[in-house]
Amino acid sequence: MKNTTQKIINQFPQLKPLLDESNKEVLKTSSTLSELEKTFLQLARFFEKPNEEAFSLQLLYQHLEDEWLEFALQLIVEFFRNETYLIKNPNFSIIRDSQDYYTQSDFARFLQEKGFPDYTQNKVAVYRKRGKFPKEDILIAGKPYWSRYTAEIFLRKLELEKKRKESKNDEEG
Repeated sequence: MKNTTQKIINQFPQLKPLLDESNKEVLKTSSTLSELEKTFLQLARFFEKPNEEAFSLQLLYQHLEDEWLEFALQLIVEFFRNETYLIKNPNFSIIRDSQDYYTQSDFARFLQEKGFPDYTQNKVAVYRKRGKFPKEDILIAGKPYWSRYTAEIFLRKLELEKKRKESKNDEEG
């Protein structure tokens, strides 16, 4: 399941069994869904099988507003940026919420909170200059910012490296 689909399922768990189009219950159950739920179900089906399932932006216009519309648009951007190869070098970013991006200090704090206390702001700055740190997603007035997605990917990389070192130490010891 794609990350974008999982985010829809997190919001609408009742849609999970309806994702499989071969499920005969889909026709029965989908009539009880709200237009909001039907829209997100169709979007999730598109994310899972973009070559087979169509999605009309008209559904967003007709059935979503406010936070739900923003959520759907954010998912669409995330899908094309992170789950397809259609945008090879993303350089466009919608900063909707400052919590979606980390400054150098925020990134260091994030890593420290996740169990990497040696990642201070200074270490992040040095590693960034040496090319041992993820390239920033956006520069604003010369100040680097990393998306939450980039930070989470880097965290997973650090966790894997830590596990490899621990298992190597266990084998040697």
